[in-house]
Amino acid sequence: MPDVLSSGSVPSRLMAQATRRFADRIALRYGAKSWTFAAFDRAVAAIASALAARFEPGSRVALFMTNRPEYLFLQCAIERAGLVRVPINGRATKHDVELILEDCRPSAIFFDALAKERAAVGPSLWHVAVDDGLPDMLAAPIADHLLDKASLDDLCSINYTSGSSGRPKGVMLTHRNWAAVYRNILIDRDVRGDDVIAHIGPLTHASGAYFAPWFLRGACNVVLEHGTIDGLLEAIDRFHVTVFTCVPTILTRIVNHPRLASFNLASLRMIGYGAEPIPRNTLDKALDHFGPILVQNYGLTEAMMTCATLSADDHMGAGEPRVGCIGRPYTFVEIVLRDEAGQSVKAGEVGEITVRADHVMRGYWEMPEETAQILRDGWLWSGDLARMDAEGFITLTGRSKDMLISGGFNIYPQEIEAALTSCEDVIEAAVIGEPDPNWGEIAIAFVALAPGSARSAHDITASVKDRLGIRTPKRIEIIATLPKNANGKVDKKQLKARMEAARSEA
Repeated sequence: MPDVLSSGSVPSRLMAQATRRFADRIALRYGAKSWTFAAFDRAVAAIASALAARFEPGSRVALFMTNRPEYLFLQCAIERAGLVRVPINGRATKHDVELILEDCRPSAIFFDALAKERAAVGPSLWHVAVDDGLPDMLAAPIADHLLDKASLDDLCSINYTSGSSGRPKGVMLTHRNWAAVYRNILIDRDVRGDDVIAHIGPLTHASGAYFAPWFLRGACNVVLEHGTIDGLLEAIDRFHVTVFTCVPTILTRIVNHPRLASFNLASLRMIGYGAEPIPRNTLDKALDHFGPILVQNYGLTEAMMTCATLSADDHMGAGEPRVGCIGRPYTFVEIVLRDEAGQSVKAGEVGEITVRADHVMRGYWEMPEETAQILRDGWLWSGDLARMDAEGFITLTGRSKDMLISGGFNIYPQEIEAALTSCEDVIEAAVIGEPDPNWGEIAIAFVALAPGSARSAHDITASVKDRLGIRTPKRIEIIATLPKNANGKVDKKQLKARMEAARSEA
């Protein structure tokens, strides 16, 4: 396959090329429905032609829906039409959607029935319900002269991430950025043409980034009908799925599923995870049940997906799992850990992850000051703190804004969470800081236990005190489950709000 950067081809053109090579293979499955590569390309070309005939190049098009084949048709069609994709998580609130649409001012929004009530209405915005509107577009004549005009440095997508001020930030990613993401995956991940890859996470986010690399290899992508754990396990059994990726929260639910042993999962050869720390108990159970097939991926929206990876072979270090380790940089990615002055730190010291690579964003949409804060001298400052050992393995310690200073000591929540989730019956843990008149800040831990567990906060404290010492949480609260955001990650903002509400009532 030609190098996606030096060839001058945007990914959508390479995908169109792949459809000729793999024309009769099954490219996509959704329940009982399936599309060959040729049929998928025909649908994409027709939709792209309809879009290109209606909108000027560079127009923004929002996609607001749950996982379904139409999302992938539109993702590829928007690129071929030279338009800019604005993916919105299907679980986003109406308020969030309104903020995003107000910010990027799209010309159209495509949505499904589940998102209909939250799809904001505007007089100049073309609304299309994919349940009803795509059949006409699929019948459109293909206008080759209107397609594939975008260059590598044209804007491809605006992917929104939450801002600390409450205003969402639009991450501008070019076709070159996305080409680099796909190249990184194709080079450093074991992508095979005979794979069957299942998508359980939102296609609007990380899961959608895995579609193109496996498509380019001629593999089959399976979109789950309902996005449930049972649906995933049934699909693995039914379609002989070989690969899936998920956030650790999903993997936690899988390894603790009461009927896990009843499903035939022998076809699996790779399970990818990332986006948040994995609980130690989850990692142990997954390695025990599935064997050494786990692959960790680290990235952020501003440097989409492919910054560092921990291969299946590297998950064990000195006889123990590398808990909290994100691995080493992808081949074409530079990572340096720096102190606040911008100097690189020594091995074993904590520093902020800075990234330089072809997939780092162009900047934030219409936010030059925020862009200048995070992009400095060609490097992206991630906000993530970590340690790097002498072999180049990177272990996260938490977000820089989440670091606590208690009694003059720096305390990193992720290291505490890793210790807590190694305790028997602790399924998940989240640590946040609380102001304290004596210590400045103290660590408060929220933990969720396995069903039926009788472990107390005192038991957990006793289990970790020797290991954590002064970093031991001053208080541990046991709750039924940790709150999650729209992407399935632990939502510490909700925990902080809960803690502040309790203080105000005291």
